Amino acid sequence: MFAAIEALGLIVSGSPSITAAEMNAVIAVNGFHAPVFDAIAQSIDVVFGPRFAVLVGVLAVVIAGLIGRSWLTALRMALLIAIPWAAADVIKVIIQRPRPDMSLLAHPLLVEPTSFSYPSGHTAFATAFGLSAVVMLAGWRYRAAAIVVAAVVALTTAWSRMYLGAHYPSDVLGSLLLVSVWCLCLGALMRNSRLLRPRRRDEEVGARVRVVDSGMERGDS
Repeated sequence: MFAAIEALGLIVSGSPSITAAEMNAVIAVNGFHAPVFDAIAQSIDVVFGPRFAVLVGVLAVVIAGLIGRSWLTALRMALLIAIPWAAADVIKVIIQRPRPDMSLLAHPLLVEPTSFSYPSGHTAFATAFGLSAVVMLAGWRYRAAAIVVAAVVALTTAWSRMYLGAHYPSDVLGSLLLVSVWCLCLGALMRNSRLLRPRRRDEEVGARVRVVDSGMERGDS
């Protein structure tokens, strides 16, 4: 998947016709202008930006550790967020695609970023953040709700990056694909690792039941 996303980046960044078509898409998304859209997109830009994203990620790791009452739970959460996010940043440095030309936008809302465009770092973090919760909640009753929330957060972030004119469609698509596959693969690896395998809620309940049954049998005898 890393190689596939890198190849996609090389294709789109090296094709003026694709870039022109994508710029038209960015202009169209930006054209649907409304104050509420401005507020949502600008809030996402700040919260999932490089500085605040680190704080959000650390907070999520701490909360995961407290809920799971284990440093291994916190470590799993940290790896699920950090590794796919870092992979997207590595590809960004390799491809070095210029940002969309914000001077063409009808409603420019940002100072043009100085970093590279492909893939989208904001979208990568939002996707990793949401999917890490989905993976960590395997076997819990709230997982279905987590899937819905993760999808909404990732797709809303992807839309916001185009709405602000900060990224092309292929930038956000690359992040969505790369991070989704990497998070799910990491989750599978963790489930097959003795050190990092999460303990499912039903396994914990089953262990408690076995302890109670064992105590009752000893009491009867």
